[in-house]
Amino acid sequence: MIQPHRACPAAALSGLLRSIGGVVWLALLLFTVPVFAQRVPYLEQDGERIYQQRCASCHLPDGRGSSYKDGFHGFPPLTGMSEWFSLREGQRYAAYAIIYGPYGGVLVGDQFYFGMMPRYRPRLNNRQIVAVLRYIAEDLNTPRAEYGPIDVELVEEARRLPDNILALKDARSRLPPR
Repeated sequence: MIQPHRACPAAALSGLLRSIGGVVWLALLLFTVPVFAQRVPYLEQDGERIYQQRCASCHLPDGRGSSYKDGFHGFPPLTGMSEWFSLREGQRYAAYAIIYGPYGGVLVGDQFYFGMMPRYRPRLNNRQIVAVLRYIAEDLNTPRAEYGPIDVELVEEARRLPDNILALKDARSRLPPR
């Protein structure tokens, strides 16, 4: 009696892998192209978008900062800064902090925060820093009458300041307490 022909198990496995491979390539194409498509450069008017994508994960979408249940407060609020943003020195300090990324402890009101902020010096250009600062100053805070809009010149001044945490802390110490 003649046995029916059986397909080689290796050939069957190879065919299965080829069909799965096609599905995997299709999935990669469908799911990664949208991710890369979203990585468009920030425009000058994209302050809110920059904030939501770069800052909100720590400082929260509404800028109120994040604290933890164990009493450790990692990321200070970016609200309650209207007085600082009404001062050129306060605006310069905020730009300085975005550029050089402060770390360590800071007291805001009666809350102590201890953490580390990324350095955005290589990631954001001057106009993008202006956009995010203006979003924080004008949307997350209520501008005072003496507030003057933040400009590129101010960010350029901040970029020329020393890349030194002690200089950054000294600049903060000269501002009114929050």
